[in-house]
Amino acid sequence: DMARVLPIVVQYGIGAILLAIGIWSGLSGGYLDLDNPRDRRLLYILVGGFLFLLALVSVFTFWLPYVPQEGGA
Repeated sequence: DMARVLPIVVQYGIGAILLAIGIWSGLSGGYLDLDNPRDRRLLYILVGGFLFLLALVSVFTFWLPYVPQEGGA
């Protein structure tokens, strides 16, 4: 169902582009240095957080609505 997929594609697609532009700007402008462990860790956290949130949204959108309800009254 594209009504559920399209918002995720738009939000995270545009977010990925903005994240890439920000990282590229930081690296090319000298603000971020990949030789510095703190800067490397910051980039890992930013990219990992983005991917974690994408996975979390995907789980709540595509998997959990179809899990059968068990137990209860």
